[in-house]
Amino acid sequence: MELVKITELTNQLDISSRTLRYYEQIGLIQSERLQFEKYRFYDAYNIERIKQILILRKMQISIKEIIKIYESKDMTALVNSFVARIEAIENEIEALSELKQVIHRFMDAMLENGIKHISALPLLYETMEKQMESIKDEDNSKEISYERLLALTEQVSAPIDLNIVDLPPMRVITSQLKDTLESEVEGFWEYLLTRKILIGTPGSRCLFEYQTENGSHVMMQRVDYDLVNESPYVDYEFVGGLFAVGSVYVDDDLALFHNKMIQSFDDNSNYEVDYRQDGLLRHETLAESVISIDSQREKLNIYVPVKRRLPRAKHDDGIKQIFHIEPSEIEKANPILKEYKIPLTEITPIYHPDYKVLETNEAEFVCWITARRLSTNVSVRLPFRVDIEFKVDKESERFGYGSDEGSIRFYHGNHMYGINMENKADARLSKEAICFDQPLLGNHVMYPYLGKINYNEYNTLSWIVGEKHFAIIINEEVRYCGVNFSYMNADLYLQKPETIVIGSDGQGKKYFRSIKVSQLKTTPKRIIKRGELTMATKQSNNLLPVIHRVITPHYGENYWFNGCAKYVMECLGETDYDYHFFAGLTGDSFAQVYSYDHFRGDGATDYFLSERNDTNFIEEIFAMCGYASTFVTWNQLHNNKEMYLQTLIAYIDKKIPVIFNYWGNNPRDKWGWGVFVGYKDYGKTLLYMTSDIEKPEEIECDDLFANAPMPGQEACNGWIFVGEKRKSIELSEIYRKRILTLSNLLKIKTRGYCFGAEAFNAWAADIEQGKYDHVKPEEFDDWPMHTIYVCNLATNSSCCHEFLERARKLNPDLEFINDIHELYDRMRHMWNEENGKDLEAIGGGFNITLEALQNKKKRSRIVEKLREFARTTDRIVEILEEGIKESN
Repeated sequence: MELVKITELTNQLDISSRTLRYYEQIGLIQSERLQFEKYRFYDAYNIERIKQILILRKMQISIKEIIKIYESKDMTALVNSFVARIEAIENEIEALSELKQVIHRFMDAMLENGIKHISALPLLYETMEKQMESIKDEDNSKEISYERLLALTEQVSAPIDLNIVDLPPMRVITSQLKDTLESEVEGFWEYLLTRKILIGTPGSRCLFEYQTENGSHVMMQRVDYDLVNESPYVDYEFVGGLFAVGSVYVDDDLALFHNKMIQSFDDNSNYEVDYRQDGLLRHETLAESVISIDSQREKLNIYVPVKRRLPRAKHDDGIKQIFHIEPSEIEKANPILKEYKIPLTEITPIYHPDYKVLETNEAEFVCWITARRLSTNVSVRLPFRVDIEFKVDKESERFGYGSDEGSIRFYHGNHMYGINMENKADARLSKEAICFDQPLLGNHVMYPYLGKINYNEYNTLSWIVGEKHFAIIINEEVRYCGVNFSYMNADLYLQKPETIVIGSDGQGKKYFRSIKVSQLKTTPKRIIKRGELTMATKQSNNLLPVIHRVITPHYGENYWFNGCAKYVMECLGETDYDYHFFAGLTGDSFAQVYSYDHFRGDGATDYFLSERNDTNFIEEIFAMCGYASTFVTWNQLHNNKEMYLQTLIAYIDKKIPVIFNYWGNNPRDKWGWGVFVGYKDYGKTLLYMTSDIEKPEEIECDDLFANAPMPGQEACNGWIFVGEKRKSIELSEIYRKRILTLSNLLKIKTRGYCFGAEAFNAWAADIEQGKYDHVKPEEFDDWPMHTIYVCNLATNSSCCHEFLERARKLNPDLEFINDIHELYDRMRHMWNEENGKDLEAIGGGFNITLEALQNKKKRSRIVEKLREFARTTDRIVEILEEGIKESN
């Protein structure tokens, strides 16, 4: 006689061991215990009966009716049960009608096969197995299968009623052994009894059960913190947290109930199932016995870990601005819980800004670029307040590194808050704006002319991100006050604390006399409502284990595609293929670019992709590394959204990110290359990293595919899937090939754009010939018209050397690389370090103004400097071509 262990049977039939024990307890089945075995075993007869019970339960025949069926000596009870069930579903919707027809089929099968006694009931199961695959519904031609029966059962089941509870942290001991982590339930139970540990009563939230990932059944008992655990069983600190709780009878379908609990959160706006990065639950689902109102039926509470869902990323039109309100009224409505006075000597500089504390007890700060900041080393959660007493020195502003001279800003996580922003070298274009990223949602908001400060004297800033008001107070004047922000309706006390970091932009000196950070008081919101969570579609999520910023602007990593490519290669285990590798391979860090007609992007990569049907460029870059890849254009994505979305999900599940260069209706106002690193709600929401953000942000697929790309961007917008490695290529050979083809790159010229010396000459010619003479100040946009090309030459002359040095080390015979290195370094000095003769010094760099481009005398100096860049680039090409001849 062949016996099957209970653990194997639960996997085969997808039924819990607890349900089997319950069936045995009420006399429906019997198990056997073998000598020296701690598990139950079942013979063929009882296995068949279990299958029969499962089929009857799927047809919603109650346990009481099933007991009557097996107690009956003929088929009367079975027929009566079927008839009663048919009558019960006749008034239901279409799904119930389908279920009724299935039951009719079983009755017909009994009559056709002459079933007249309960002993013939196994034929019911055999009929199910043999006939269900081929039965057709004559009315609608739907195939009736076992899977269809399961779907109908789920469809007609009553909606589940859930509550949200916050389980407290507790010390627990489990049935898992310390040395093997295997669960030993019976021995564990004996240990609890012999140690006289107070075992949790039903509903006390002290005794739980759960299943591990490998299917082991584990018991978990709450114990006192002072218990000395000398037992062989594992104890640990259970962290608790939010759980969704639903009640179910043991004889019901526990797996179905558990799935419906998880599915009920798919589109819920308040809560979501709490998954870890690997896609598993934060903690295994817990089961707890509770007191049942039916003494004949055992009942359980099922606990699924959940968390508060952040508001959807979208523009918030509900914000209301408040006028004529006094600072005292705002402060009273948003009281301080704890205030931190930041010692200026204990501030931590980030990325080496110029920062020093003077003898006057003031701190002097020059950031040069936005990435260089000051950490207060104080972390607060929403709501919070920041108070800064500061002075901005007007005379030291140069507009040489950025367009926000004079700004004072701070950061809370990924969110920026700033005043006196969006300023230009041309004062007519300055906005003196208040700018911020809306708390939680992250979309960028700007209010021009509200952030004006007094230069060369001390100002006070109080920025209150409060529970009742969002307010900016400058020099005791309320410049902005708003209510009805989305974050004000969230459970603020559940938000993660973030460090306050001070920042600015540009070369101008800022002075600080005091900085204070305050945690504001908050009122806990109890949003635990019975029955509010009743949705029913499947949910799945995943997040890559590798999460970090794509690029670091502080290191000159200004071409985002190369950071994305490095990100993918890192996940594939390729450590040699970093940002500088790809920046050299694409030509981004070598080629000056210039467009004859319209803005085409930041560097060579964007320019190559700006021509229609030229996506082969990207695929060739990865081919140089030995990898297959596919660039899917926007049109292809739009025509096959679901197919490519499922492909993306498959990539994330394989722990491989997908590169993108298309944003759709992006509510966060962030643009450029990025990588998808995860998904939620089975792909309804995608998680991405871009630029220098340090944790993933979200975009909904509906927003992603909402709008067509801008004219001319159809070819460069799309997704990039990097596939398998087809061959291994020597690293030295990759670098060598790039160097030997570099002269060709620097001579590219098409109808739409040009590279190298021709780019500098075309740029100079447009300025000299008066391209901007008729441009009005309000029409002048310095970035696409001029400073993008300055950024291009500044980045390349400063950041190509890493690639050149590696190429020289790997190919020592290419001695001419040293000359190339010197010429690019020469261009770096020509840009910004040439004793008053450099491009920045003559007003043609990042500090460009429309007046300088329209004034013939001023622009003539700029034109001559650009032509000097062209001559230097020509010399680079000459050395490359001479070196190539010698190397051959």
